[in-house]
Amino acid sequence: MNRFIKLFPWLIVITFGVYLLSKAIPARDESGQMNIHEFGQLPVVYQGRIKPFDTLARNGLLVVSDKQSFIDNQGEERPAIQWLLDVMSQSQDAFQYKVFRIHNLELLDMLELERRKGYRYAVVEFRDNIGKLDESANQARGRDPSERDTFDIQAMALAEKLGVFSRFGQSHSYPPRLNSREDVDNLRRQHDSLMRFPLPHSVPPGVEGEEWQPFMHAVLLAMISPEPNPAIKHLGALLNAYHNKDVEVFNEQLVQYREHLASVGSDSKRLSFEAQFNHFQPFYYSSVIYIVAMLLCIFAWIGWGKTLNRAAFLLIAMTLVVHTGAIIARIYISGYPPITNLYGTAIFIGWGCVLTGLLIEGLFKLGVGNFVASVAGFTTLLIAHFLAGDGDTLEMMQAVLDTKFWLSTHVIVINLGYMATLFAGLIAVVYIVRGVLTKSVDKDTEKSLGRTIYGVLCFGLLTSFVGTVLGGLWADDSWGRFWGWDPKENGALIIVLWNALILHARLGGMVKIRGMAILAVFGNICTAWSWWGVNQLGVGLHSYGFVDSVAFWLMIFVATQLAVMALGMIPKKSWRSFTGGSSSKNRADSKTTTSR
Repeated sequence: MNRFIKLFPWLIVITFGVYLLSKAIPARDESGQMNIHEFGQLPVVYQGRIKPFDTLARNGLLVVSDKQSFIDNQGEERPAIQWLLDVMSQSQDAFQYKVFRIHNLELLDMLELERRKGYRYAVVEFRDNIGKLDESANQARGRDPSERDTFDIQAMALAEKLGVFSRFGQSHSYPPRLNSREDVDNLRRQHDSLMRFPLPHSVPPGVEGEEWQPFMHAVLLAMISPEPNPAIKHLGALLNAYHNKDVEVFNEQLVQYREHLASVGSDSKRLSFEAQFNHFQPFYYSSVIYIVAMLLCIFAWIGWGKTLNRAAFLLIAMTLVVHTGAIIARIYISGYPPITNLYGTAIFIGWGCVLTGLLIEGLFKLGVGNFVASVAGFTTLLIAHFLAGDGDTLEMMQAVLDTKFWLSTHVIVINLGYMATLFAGLIAVVYIVRGVLTKSVDKDTEKSLGRTIYGVLCFGLLTSFVGTVLGGLWADDSWGRFWGWDPKENGALIIVLWNALILHARLGGMVKIRGMAILAVFGNICTAWSWWGVNQLGVGLHSYGFVDSVAFWLMIFVATQLAVMALGMIPKKSWRSFTGGSSSKNRADSKTTTSR
């Protein structure tokens, strides 16, 4: 039994290590089938960067369906690249896949759809009522944003999803034969209407100096060009072969197109790497393992504390390696530092919290570092997952951000400040909740938690202050002024001032551990406001990263933090850990110790 207990942590790590390795196995197409995963590694330009078709497929399907895979008409789960190929080749199957998620009941009634589990529907099911949807969406767009109700918002969202679906298909339509000038004119009109929207540019430059082009645009140019771009022929033949379900021709054309791309210098290694990275989904599976580690921490409070905490520590450490590798992979794919948008902040702040938690656990071995690391890791990756629903997570959000120097300095340092302030606040939450509701916080534990909060806040003050100063220098370089009282600048300043206030109050003896913890919990609110809240104002030079649903969840988070602060304000003699506690020492200390 003792031997099993000693080996248990390693068995947990090996089990989930094998689980991760199984998910990292590259996607392969079956022999005798179309090599659609290989097609997914071909290049396309969309949302400002060259990416593999696999990324375009996953992002497009995620926007439409909130998922990166779909269920086909035979009930089998299929990859996003098959959905994209069906859409681009104008296959009738694409109109029959139940991928559109429609959960607003008023919208379902308007489209004459029956409610079903999962709320996913195919285009053919509401095709006759698309005109009603367009009319409702146009009316909603004409209203002031403050006057739009839930139906208006959902109608506009569904119309945009249908727009993505339609543009992906129509922009790759390739008539097999143009018999007359009228056919050409019709194609031109269709092309002109589409060019008003962002389209995938799937045709690479034919000669040096040219730009990537949408497929339909390239087809039109080829009609008047003495030397058409060879990529048009290859890509058109691929889509026709797929539409006709001709496996042999599809695979042959795929080989020829890849050879052509290699001859014009396509970066196939990076594209293949990104496609395999997409298939692995390291952040998603890391979040799953962080949940397992969190459960181990909770069970450790019940029994087998040392063994389960060690298992959680090793499991989190292994997951952190994957988390770190995934961030490095994103740097390699994008060519930029790790943070360029809100998605990047979520995975980076989560990474920092996990690393800090492991360091704290290595120092004090209380289980708290493991717990906070796992909670922060899971929560931030969950936030990142929802942010990914807006499209490409590697897209540059603002032109002003397109500077590697400031992204490597100001952005990273200021996010370390966010991370430290948030981590200290989470430790404070654990201290208050455990102290009030359980008997698990003795004097030694309290002192260790107090030192942790204080030390992390010191680091948070340093990084938030340095990051704010670097931000001012960037602003002076970009906009000609160091400080402009922009909401984002004010949010960063609030974090600096609040951390300084806490440390001053603790050093001056105005608060002790309990009071410092309560103030640190309010630091979570300051961080959330600076990180997310200022974006909801829609004003200032930093008003990027607006997310419609954030305001509601931000208020929920603030309410929970205020509730924890109220819990912490209960007189300490009424905390379970310090009255009728686990030891006579605790009871004696609670009578003689005064704490604010």
